[in-house]
Amino acid sequence: MSGYKYGSCYYGKIEDVDWERWQKLVDMIVLLFDAPAAFVTQATTNGIEVLVASEKAPSQYYPGAYSDKNTNVYCHQVVQSNQMMYVADASEDEKWSDNPEYTEDQFSSYLGYPIQWPDGNSFGTLCVMDQRPTDYSDKLMTVLSFLRDTINSDLAYLYKANQLKVESRFDELTKALNRRGFTESFERHISLSNSFNRSSVLMYLDIDGFKAINDQWGHSVGDQILKDFATALLKSVRKSDLVARWGGDEFVVLLDSEQEVDKSRFVERLDESLKTSCQEHIPQYSIGSVELASNTDPSKLTDFLCKADAAMYDNKSLNKTKR
Repeated sequence: MSGYKYGSCYYGKIEDVDWERWQKLVDMIVLLFDAPAAFVTQATTNGIEVLVASEKAPSQYYPGAYSDKNTNVYCHQVVQSNQMMYVADASEDEKWSDNPEYTEDQFSSYLGYPIQWPDGNSFGTLCVMDQRPTDYSDKLMTVLSFLRDTINSDLAYLYKANQLKVESRFDELTKALNRRGFTESFERHISLSNSFNRSSVLMYLDIDGFKAINDQWGHSVGDQILKDFATALLKSVRKSDLVARWGGDEFVVLLDSEQEVDKSRFVERLDESLKTSCQEHIPQYSIGSVELASNTDPSKLTDFLCKADAAMYDNKSLNKTKR
């Protein structure tokens, strides 16, 4: 349907929802409305998907069942408009003449409210359907609206919890991963690389003379250099690679490739990125690396970091400016 926005897809999966609570909610709705079916649905890339179905809903409306984006079903209209909709009798409106919920399953009455993420994007619907014409009172419709608000509150809590979880994995100053975020991502990343027989390189980088920069120019300049350096690192890698601020002026990078990782090419990209990312001072840096085989044990991160760190300090001793 034109104009249909699947905003909920952006926010990812929702496994942490209290599904038992939502199940009790839709079962209560069918009792309140004396109706055969009530649902919580979600707008997905497939279309409108049933997340929760009342206990005695028709078997074809099982959780996971969906109506594709081009099928004219009631919930599409609610999500598209992001407004409640009440159809007392579908037989009185030609727009539902090709709605299979009405023509095949005899659901002639529909009352649905949009479920929304905290930013107002549509998540899906809370709805009740009946196979006979209805005449719901304003009070009854208000009750369904309040129940919808309960689900909205659940999503708001989930959204905030997910945001906090994401924020806890990133360094506030540089926006690169922090230690926790890198450690968690490293294990997943290496396990995936092992599965596809890909090689990886772990790099340890340190900004040369950073303490002197802070002492001479102040911490505000030092902070800006850290941000610029992190920006340059992020520009120099692919989205699938990992970049983290390990602490102070030290950073770690994980690169992988189907073939041997080209470390010199990475350094070239970093040098070019530093020229464009740094506002005033282009920092010098030292770098060390360790190659990780395709059968690497992801639990050995500390050992690999120690080796890369040692290589970095060896290079720093040999060259006080770069590499």
